[in-house]
Amino acid sequence: MARLPDGFSLQALPIESALAEGRTEDAKTAIVAILLTGKADKVVQRLAAEMIKPPKRKRGRRPALARHWLEIGEEFRLLRDDGMKYEEALVLLSKKFGYSETHVRKAVAEYDQARAVTAD
Repeated sequence: MARLPDGFSLQALPIESALAEGRTEDAKTAIVAILLTGKADKVVQRLAAEMIKPPKRKRGRRPALARHWLEIGEEFRLLRDDGMKYEEALVLLSKKFGYSETHVRKAVAEYDQARAVTAD
């Protein structure tokens, strides 16, 4: 029989599912019950340690979407569909919304990415 991966634990399955569902008190109760038996495996011990002292977040703020990305993206697509050139549409929208062309370009990219996800 093949060896199971190190991150797999039958003891940890109910704990991980409780954490995924937001039932932290149920997870804590299950961890304590397993730890008191003295037969907790590595994964359960890691989960207990993470509950006592959670891992640190990465530094800095999370990247935010460009402001007015939806409106800029929709208008950009309408202008392009009407036959306006790419650069002309960038200049027009940057003047209209008061943002740089780089900001408009980023907003259009985010709009295109969102459309691609919803099209799937």
